[in-house]
Amino acid sequence: MANTNPIKKRSLRRQLTAEKLGEMLREIEVDAAGKVGDGEYTARARITALFDRGSFAETGRFINRSSDPDEASGVITGYGSVGGRLVFAFAEDRSRMKGACDSAGGKKIRLLIETAVRNGSPVVGIFDSDGISVTEGISALSALGEVASASAAAAGEVPRIALIPGVCGATSAAIAASFDFVLSLRRKDGSGTDLFAAPPFQSGELINPAVSGISCFEASSEPELYETAQKLISLIPQNSSEGCFISDHDPSEENRSPDLGGLTGRALCEAVSDAGASLPLFAASSEGLAIAAAPLGGVGCMIAAGDRTVSDGALTRGAAEALAKTAAFADAFGMPLVLLTDCPGIDVSDGSPEYLNSLAELSKVMASSTNPRVTAFVGRAYGAGFVLLGSRSSGSDAVFALPDSAISAMSPESSVAFLWNEKVRANDLSSSREMLEREWREKYSSPVEAAIAGEVDDILPADALRPRIISAVYMLIGKSRTGRGRRSRK
Repeated sequence: MANTNPIKKRSLRRQLTAEKLGEMLREIEVDAAGKVGDGEYTARARITALFDRGSFAETGRFINRSSDPDEASGVITGYGSVGGRLVFAFAEDRSRMKGACDSAGGKKIRLLIETAVRNGSPVVGIFDSDGISVTEGISALSALGEVASASAAAAGEVPRIALIPGVCGATSAAIAASFDFVLSLRRKDGSGTDLFAAPPFQSGELINPAVSGISCFEASSEPELYETAQKLISLIPQNSSEGCFISDHDPSEENRSPDLGGLTGRALCEAVSDAGASLPLFAASSEGLAIAAAPLGGVGCMIAAGDRTVSDGALTRGAAEALAKTAAFADAFGMPLVLLTDCPGIDVSDGSPEYLNSLAELSKVMASSTNPRVTAFVGRAYGAGFVLLGSRSSGSDAVFALPDSAISAMSPESSVAFLWNEKVRANDLSSSREMLEREWREKYSSPVEAAIAGEVDDILPADALRPRIISAVYMLIGKSRTGRGRRSRK
């Protein structure tokens, strides 16, 4: 129902006006910091675009390679607020030595990351560099190693977000790829991006980080890159001790009951989220599975929903790798993971050893995680689709199912072909294949059988699913704030 309260309407108008004014001031500030005509940004403009207006404070400003101001370090470091939350960030500065990493720059980044860990705040790295300072040689390589060590020590302690609006290759690419989230920039011609260079022994071959699964989000412009980073920061915990949290939200959202029946993938993530406020992750690589960060009842959650429009929803290698990364982050930071399962099993077309390794890693992460986890079987859950995507035996705390969901070791079609094929061969008119498959579906794949076995807590209509998921997430908030010492680092 539309809001008819005039006081609330005036308040909303004032809020929107203030936001618009703030955005206009922000654009002016970014332009002043160095946005050039063709849309590219300087390092300072990028920092300005990321942080709340006027909140950035630079650190190590006078740390240079020498007393010569022309040899200043090729990185800007500092802290400020993003959506009112303390965040530390560094931006490689191409205007100085093409952003080359030297001993001074490496020291600045290392000190920044260590300070962020001590303060329990996220780290954002903005990468745009041609590599290391060749004239410094081993000293520059050592500095890069210090950055890698500091980042590794921060893993599992504070969120690390890498933004790639420029060049990022060799060792810098490896460091950026090790961050919890990598957000990259798409080329304007739509042909993908060449921001991550492959190792030199591959003749400088360039790869697309989004398609390969290195990047979890591909922005179409620099403003979108920083806006996405801001949204992501608002949805994830500040550090590993915070656990899940409840942000300011409209209480009526908790009682919203959309009909989730028939929805799949991205639409399902949006429908179950507060006001459709989900942020898609790994959209270019997780075929058959839509992954998103989203608020549910004001609680920041990670969501994975089966997408039968791609690969029939089978668990592909890309989906397994993306879910393993997402689940590992959620576990390290006590963030709820919500699984909306519709999966017919593994991708039988991929028999590569790499795929087996991906399944093994996903199995390990799902079985060992202790963060809050809620599963809803919204479609098929056959074989590995049941085991890896939300069964109670693999760690789910609350499990629900829609009445028309199907849960079994194999699909009804495969089950009948495997066990009852003799009945069909006998030309028994009362045992046609279609009838046998329907019988199997009703008797052996019913969610009722799973509920009787204790694998499903409740069978719910589609319009009751979202409220029950939120209720379960609220119930599990206490779990996210216990056992922090058991969290393992990536």
